[in-house]
This record gives sequence, C-alpha cells and structure tokens, in this order.
Amino acid sequence: MNRPDTTGATAAATVIIARDGPQGLEVLAIERAKGMGFAGGAVAFPGGKVDETDTPDGPCFTGFEGLDPVDAIGRVTAAREAFEESGILLSAGPPVDAATRAVLRPESDTHAIGFAELLDRIGHVLHADVLRPFARWLPPPGLHKRFDTLFFVAALPPGETMRADGHEAVKAHWARPSDLLADADAGRSSLLFPTRCNIARLAQFDTVAALLSDPTPPPFIQPDISSDGWLTIPEGIGYPYTRERLDAVRRS
Repeated sequence: MNRPDTTGATAAATVIIARDGPQGLEVLAIERAKGMGFAGGAVAFPGGKVDETDTPDGPCFTGFEGLDPVDAIGRVTAAREAFEESGILLSAGPPVDAATRAVLRPESDTHAIGFAELLDRIGHVLHADVLRPFARWLPPPGLHKRFDTLFFVAALPPGETMRADGHEAVKAHWARPSDLLADADAGRSSLLFPTRCNIARLAQFDTVAALLSDPTPPPFIQPDISSDGWLTIPEGIGYPYTRERLDAVRRS
C-alpha cells in the first residue's frame, strides 16, 4: 500500500494481548475512563501516545537492532502502556511482586521514570520479538485528533495477570473477539471503527499460535470517506469488516 502522509498526527502504539481460553482465543479488552479526552468510555486495547523516553537503548532491550526506528519505539511504547494500563509485563526476568508493581505503575504512568529505568530496577529484559506487528492505522486528514497508531500482538506471558489501573483503564477483562463484537452490536459497549475492524480480524483466529503465525503483512491503513457516506478500508488485507456508515461511526 501507499504510505499515507503522517504530517500533524501524534505517534501512538497499542498492543493486543492474547491468550488461549477454554473456548478459543481471548484478548484483553479494557474500558477507557469516560472522562478521557479521546475514546472515553470505549472498549479498546492497552495503548497510548509515544513518550520521548520510549527508546530501546541499553542492555534491557534485545532484538531491536536493525528494526525501523518507528517500529522499535512503538514496541517500547506498547510494552510500557501494557504495564501501566493492565499491570502486565511483557518483559522477561525474575518474578515481580505486587508491592513493587504498585509502586512502579504510577511512576511510569506519570513519566517519573522511563521504561528503561523501570526494566533495570526489576532486572527485566524486553525482547523485541514478543511484540509482533499487526497493523498501522492513520485517520483521514481533517480530523481534529489524529493518532498514527501501530498495533502489535503479544501472547500473555506465563505467570502474568491483568489488573486495570482504575485511572485510564477503569475495567479490564478477557473476552473472545466474537463476544466483543456481539456486545457492541447489542449496545452494551462502544467501539471505535479501527478497534471494531481489528477485533473482527482477530475473530478469524482460534488460538494464539495461529494469530502469531499469520503470514499477512501488517498493513498501513488510512480509511477513506466515500461520497455516499461510508468509512471504508481496502479489501484483501486480512480484514473481514471493511466499512461502516459515517453517521454511525464514533470518532472521539
């Protein structure tokens, strides 16, 4: 695909954390706080804006050499946001007790420490390959808020459990993608268009292994607004859900 112009967009990253449940693939879904300036109250995945300290420098990062810098920084952002919003460490190292996590999460969330310092303090290493590129989304020009968002997928590490931070993520739960879509269709939850599209794509996989081995190249997607009032994305890039009426799309 042609690479859309990212001028004026804010760099961001999101991670879809997956596990094998009793009825198939489950993903971690969070409910964003209603008072947030973007997507308040919506169901989403852990993620947020790139911070200036999200650089993979130092011995606590491995496998980042040779990656595109935008990709490399995005993986750090995604791992940091996963810890801040869900309490899940995607890094590897010795067990981290609840008391230490309770101290580190707000320090990271307020940017009192960078993610490299956090990893050094707990003796962890973030391996680049635990975060697999899934897609890159950029809203059409003209919107008042545009986030150039990298989506990654990662398997839930053994021994890690999720806990919503109660601040940005007021709730968190594991769910099958099909159930997330059903909740949105029934009006029990709210999804932004990119989230709905990505959940529909995830619903095609039965296991974490199948998801992580998907050979589909991660697309760079900028939705189009058609003259007859539809928001659309290209077909043939792995997405079964490709359009939605513009007047039904939640855009903030």
